[in-house]
Amino acid sequence: MALAIMLARDLINSETITATIYQLSISPKMKNHCKIVLCFLFLCFSSPTNSTSLSSQSSSTHSISVQHCVDSERTALLQLKRDLLTAQPDSSFPQHPSSGSLLPSWKPNTNCCSWEGVACHHVSGHVISLDLSSHKLSGTFNSTNLLHLPFLEKLNLSNNNFQSSPFPSRLDLISNLTHLNFSNSGFSGQVPLEISRLTKLVSLDLSTSLLDSSKLEKPNFVRLVKDLRSLRELHLDGVNISAGGGDWCIALPLATPNLQVLSLSDCHLSGPVCESLNQLSLLSKLDLSRNNLSSMFPKSIMQLPNLKTLDLSSNTPLSGTLPEFPIGSKLEVLSLLFTSFSGEIPYSIGNLQFLIKLNLRNCSFSGLIPSSLASLNQLVDLDLSSNKFLGWIPFLPPLKKGPRLLDSVNHIGLENLGSLFIESNSMEATLNSSLFELPSLEKLLLSQNRLSGVLQDFERAFLSPLSVVDLSINNLEGHIPNSFLELQNLTELKLFSNNFSGAINLSMIKSIESLAFLQLSDNSQLTIAYSSNLKLPQLQRLWFDSCNVSRIPSFLRNQDGLVELGLSNNKIQGILPKWIWQLESLSYLNLSNNFLTGIETPVLAPLFSSLTLLDLSYNFLEGSFPIFPPSVNLLSLSKNKFTGKLPVSFCNMNSLAILDISYNHLTGQIPQCLGNLSSALTVVNLRENQFSGSMLWNFTEECSLTTLNLYRNQFKGEIPASLGNCRGLKVLDLGDNQINDTFPFWLGKLPNLQVLILQSNRLHGSIGQPLTPNDFPKLHILDLSSNYFTGNLPSDYIGIWQSMKMKLNEKLLYMGGFYYRDWMTITNKGQRMENIHILTIFTVLDLSNNRFEGEIPEMICDLKLLQVLNLSRNNLVGEIPTSLSKLAKLESLDLSQNKLTGEIPMQLTDLTFLSVLNLSYNRLVGRIPVANQFLTFANDSYGGNLGLCGFPLSRKCRHLENDPSGKQQEDSGKKGTPFSWRFALVGYGVGMLLGVVIGYMLFWRTTGCSRWIELFFKAKKW
Repeated sequence: MALAIMLARDLINSETITATIYQLSISPKMKNHCKIVLCFLFLCFSSPTNSTSLSSQSSSTHSISVQHCVDSERTALLQLKRDLLTAQPDSSFPQHPSSGSLLPSWKPNTNCCSWEGVACHHVSGHVISLDLSSHKLSGTFNSTNLLHLPFLEKLNLSNNNFQSSPFPSRLDLISNLTHLNFSNSGFSGQVPLEISRLTKLVSLDLSTSLLDSSKLEKPNFVRLVKDLRSLRELHLDGVNISAGGGDWCIALPLATPNLQVLSLSDCHLSGPVCESLNQLSLLSKLDLSRNNLSSMFPKSIMQLPNLKTLDLSSNTPLSGTLPEFPIGSKLEVLSLLFTSFSGEIPYSIGNLQFLIKLNLRNCSFSGLIPSSLASLNQLVDLDLSSNKFLGWIPFLPPLKKGPRLLDSVNHIGLENLGSLFIESNSMEATLNSSLFELPSLEKLLLSQNRLSGVLQDFERAFLSPLSVVDLSINNLEGHIPNSFLELQNLTELKLFSNNFSGAINLSMIKSIESLAFLQLSDNSQLTIAYSSNLKLPQLQRLWFDSCNVSRIPSFLRNQDGLVELGLSNNKIQGILPKWIWQLESLSYLNLSNNFLTGIETPVLAPLFSSLTLLDLSYNFLEGSFPIFPPSVNLLSLSKNKFTGKLPVSFCNMNSLAILDISYNHLTGQIPQCLGNLSSALTVVNLRENQFSGSMLWNFTEECSLTTLNLYRNQFKGEIPASLGNCRGLKVLDLGDNQINDTFPFWLGKLPNLQVLILQSNRLHGSIGQPLTPNDFPKLHILDLSSNYFTGNLPSDYIGIWQSMKMKLNEKLLYMGGFYYRDWMTITNKGQRMENIHILTIFTVLDLSNNRFEGEIPEMICDLKLLQVLNLSRNNLVGEIPTSLSKLAKLESLDLSQNKLTGEIPMQLTDLTFLSVLNLSYNRLVGRIPVANQFLTFANDSYGGNLGLCGFPLSRKCRHLENDPSGKQQEDSGKKGTPFSWRFALVGYGVGMLLGVVIGYMLFWRTTGCSRWIELFFKAKKW
């Protein structure tokens, strides 16, 4: 009877009642009677008429109402605490709890039901919930103690760091578990099979932020969820479940039909998403972000009736279009950023009346933005950046005078809109001031569009919540509105790269204490007005590049928190003041392209400076090389007038990654510490100085160099063999020095070398053969011109230069990093083209001005990506290979000053991109081909070949009969002589017409490298 009373006083829990009754050793008939009695007793004890009797019995039933925990379970918990204390603390938690601070309420001889993180059944006293989340626990977790908590229903160990422990095992013995949360607990390895036997699980969270720390292989995902039919929430973010292939989305609707939350972010998923997921009608959240899903995403999933959150972001191969959204949709969050979704945004998006966040950044959406977006009054975050949207932003109809953006705030919804991002599109609009008056708008980013017009002042700016405004890289003009300088919450104002004019008075921002980033660069008609005693709030970033600044603003000396200062491309003259080095927080300083003449250095070098990027290039700085803080990571002093040697203090710049001191007058030897610094250095550019001596640097195996440019100095000796340790080297330019060595074949083992320039040195001997068929795998620019190489052309190397044969990088990019770009000097037809920024697709082979002999190898036609081929000034013999016509991308061909014989192959007229041709001073004979690009070449392309005739030469081919050179042509045995006149008459007329048309289409309208080659040589009138 006491048992019946205890159960009757319990909460209405049919599962608990049933389980307890069925544990009794009584007949089934008696069990049914017990159920009836229990229900009757519950009604009696719950009835108001029995409140008095219950009150009178309160003292006798107190032990039943407030239970102490079970001794065995308290013992198990105390043992768990002791195990945690003896575990090795992890460095991830420097404030690892001590014995006194770890679970202080867990003490012997106390009621464990009142302990922190512990919850007991309020009748039986059994521990039913254990929550140790976010307790900074680390070390080894002993799961054995959990087995002594058989009635445990909820277990939460999230946000700890048991990094040395596998997942707890034998969890299936705790069969009552309904909620299991190990998220970000540090457990790693295979998810145990036992979890799949916890058939009462309602919520399972094994998410982790540790890369590839957890996996589902045995069991795989399908086996894990097979018997979890009660599951409502499943979080496996960061767990590698790729072993199951694409079966995950087939298994879920069958195994977990009542699933409400599914989060599989960063789970290494690939392949298509099954349409069968639309059978999960109760699904409210679906997160498949940061995977590699592909194919078309099923529209029907977006139309699930209970779906509130859909996150497919960062699945670049995943494509699809937006469906027609039904009225009454519950969708609150739709995130598709960094996917391949395309098409237009449907007008029915206005049906998403609960939508809070819409993120379509970096997709391929196009067309107009529907005006129905304005009806989404719950919308807080809207990001449509980096798409292909056209026209204006039509939240309102355009005015009759033209497109206007948000003409009247009174007719707009969006009163909760906090952030509006529509960067990097093709939006065309005249911005109206009412846009800035949206009542909740805090962040407005409209950069890189085609916005135009004059901005007007807007009302109540001082009450606006706007904190970030970015209108950069547009076509806005006129004065900058004073309203921007009245925004009291403003933290960032970016207006660079527009057409603003007039003066902006900085005194107006002195009251904006929150302002941290002010960027007005690249407004060439804008001037900055300020007084000498101006005091501004503590800025962090100030960029006034290309703003007609004539002196370094004196108010900057009080900006102790300044982190970035950009004053490049201005008219600043005089000396760089020493107080600039005393700005302790300054990490970025760009004063390039000014008229500075000197640097005022402090008495003591700023050894503890934060400066990491210093660009003083393109000035008129003179004197010896300055002493800079050792913290500098990027140092650019190019295009100045520094003299003398590099100081010994240069060796103290251990953080230096990019060093560009090119185009100065520096002399002497480079310190040998250059090799020691190579573990941090990625770029060294010393070109166009007067450095001398041998290159005795020792580059270690930790070498990080990607660019080494020593062009046009006075270095002697051999190329240091230790460069072979620089496996990341991409650009090596040792041209125009006095290096005396043989061909550095050992450079072929560098897997990333793309540009090798050794021109104008004293290199000698034959090129030889490659060590392996994989030598120089990425080389696409090779210049060995003006040396003393002998023997045949290196046909064995030509056969393995894969990057000159096939496209390995189709993107048109400049070589170098975000801030630094590689450049080079190439020679063509005796002329040097200086400072050519190196394109990743630019392909050059220059072996000119050596002593090569023999014939031009046929295999050179395999270098199908060649754009410049220069074999001039050698001793090459034989005929011009007709196979050169296969070099379809060739833009410049120079075979001059050799001993080539025979006729010019007619097939060369197929080179429709050819803009420079030099075949002069050979022994060529016959008629010059007349077609396509050959109609554009002048006499100088063929001079010094006495046997050539026809256009553009004045020598007519009809005189060949009585001319010794003509006789030589006949003796050569070339076919086609009897009908050459007839061919010429017909070909000349047709060729002239085709040449003009095709020449215009393919030559004059050609862009890219061919364009600058054409302009250069037209200017030189070759």
